[in-house]
Amino acid sequence: MELEEIKRKIEVLLFASSEPINLKTFKKILSISDENIIYDAITKLIEEYNNNKGLFIEKVQNGYQIFTKPDYDYLIKQLKDEERGYTVSRAALEVLAIVAVFQPITKPEIESIRGIASDGVIKHLVDIGLLKIAGRLHTPGRPILYTVTQDFLRYFHLSDRTDLKKLYEKFSREFGIKEKENENKTNTNKDQINHREG
Repeated sequence: MELEEIKRKIEVLLFASSEPINLKTFKKILSISDENIIYDAITKLIEEYNNNKGLFIEKVQNGYQIFTKPDYDYLIKQLKDEERGYTVSRAALEVLAIVAVFQPITKPEIESIRGIASDGVIKHLVDIGLLKIAGRLHTPGRPILYTVTQDFLRYFHLSDRTDLKKLYEKFSREFGIKEKENENKTNTNKDQINHREG
């Protein structure tokens, strides 16, 4: 097998693996008995990547792995920020729609509307910045209140909170939510909310 072909195959393997690959694994997958051939190919790849790519290959944990050069980390962050709004699950969409319509709202109230536990979904949405904690109710247990964020509005192409009515209309039939429930909820929360406690 020619050196260039070996390099291409090693490159593919490095790209596809999320863990370091050692020489033994390369030998087995590529059916090459001479470890020196593998080592020479990797050495040349490392040099090429360092000089010409936005990526680099490094020896870690007795193996080799491909990484993004630190100079371009900001691009990865931008990509993740852009993608995270489009990888929302069906369950997360349900929670977002409920919060957007009835905000501020507590977890038990969300679960009452959905009819299913929502702890993990709510935590995930807070973690990725689509929901936020807005305060606590002045009731026993002082449950946390949740609202949507500006990121939520941006990800779903809503110009402002007045556009949330459109979201309500889109999802309300699926949840069996009545308009009067929204009105009652809004009035109750206005009386009970403790705005943004420190």
